Amino acid sequence: MSLPSYDDALSQALSIVNVINVHETGSLAASVGRVLAKDIISDRNLPPYDRSQMDGYAVVASEVKEGVSMEVTARISAGSNVTVDRAPNTCIAIATGAPVPAQFDAVVQHELTDRGDLLGGKVTFHVDNVKQGKAIHACGADASSGMVVLHAGTQLDSHHIGIAATVGNTTPCLVCKPKVIVVTSGDEVVSPTELPEKHQIRNGNGPMLVSLFESFGCDVLHHQHVIDDASSTTSAVSEALQLCDLLVTVGGISAGERDFFPQAFENAEVEILVNGSAIQPGKPVMVGKKDGKMVLGLPGNPVSALACAHLFGHPIVRAMLGIHEPLLWLEIPLAHAVIPNKHRTVFRPCNIVDGKIEIPTWQGSGDLSHTSQTIGVAQLPMIGDEIPSGTLVLFLRFA
Repeated sequence: MSLPSYDDALSQALSIVNVINVHETGSLAASVGRVLAKDIISDRNLPPYDRSQMDGYAVVASEVKEGVSMEVTARISAGSNVTVDRAPNTCIAIATGAPVPAQFDAVVQHELTDRGDLLGGKVTFHVDNVKQGKAIHACGADASSGMVVLHAGTQLDSHHIGIAATVGNTTPCLVCKPKVIVVTSGDEVVSPTELPEKHQIRNGNGPMLVSLFESFGCDVLHHQHVIDDASSTTSAVSEALQLCDLLVTVGGISAGERDFFPQAFENAEVEILVNGSAIQPGKPVMVGKKDGKMVLGLPGNPVSALACAHLFGHPIVRAMLGIHEPLLWLEIPLAHAVIPNKHRTVFRPCNIVDGKIEIPTWQGSGDLSHTSQTIGVAQLPMIGDEIPSGTLVLFLRFA
């Protein structure tokens, strides 16, 4: 049976994702990376007054000509609330950010004058054709009172925090983080705190995936390791599905005699939508669902787990949070020729040097060490010929 392409497999996986419909309020300081559940509305016009964009002089534009001198009758600084009575052919000194009184319709910066700005003195202008509105940031130009300034579904970054604070929303309504449980497996795997025997390996997958899914925006409830035992695996899956929104398993999903997750999924009545994909590494990846809970079965080799967590786990989490934009794949040229796989789309950890993709040599999907200097994965198309250097290929940065 032919396996679906990556794009088809991901489409099938995302088709069964339900958006989390549980919300909570949070502080602005803790909201970076979180997803808005409700729109944020401006409580006032932005800016709330006609605001000077320059240090200079507030004037009536039609009165300004080259060589004209005017009396400076007042000085307004940012944060002041000054009432001004204007006589014809007079101006006021004004600072950047200060409110422009309604009697004036333009601001001329210091650089276009002789800077004669002493109160009670005169200033001479060296400019013609001053237009109304010059250097004035008009009241309500950015947003009007009652306008949506941040839409539900926005993943908040630092500038969004600034916008929310500007309109006085200090406790935004957020989509709750997906609750995740990570279950690793394997008789040969021991804790990173243990001294392994020669036939054993330390568990690097667990900490790697816990940190990854936390960086995706999840609340990882815990990481559990199970031995290669049918009963233990079934119990771990069943218990996890009672607690989490997304169960991530690692290893035990191939066709080996001691690969027990597929049977555990069946015992738990998980509906499997993706059962393998034509990709390298990560061919045995599985995606399913049980009572609204998502299940992601990752291969046990660490590079496979790393790649598939980004290729499937990250999009699934984003969909759960209500983020519908696809992952950001960029087209970047190869620094050197590479050999692809004519039967599967290859996703190789890589680095970018001088604007080009460099793919380090590796010893296969068990070689996590070769990823130490990499920052993302390059997608190599399913073709039989060598891909020449300079060819544009897709690149996805690690989360």
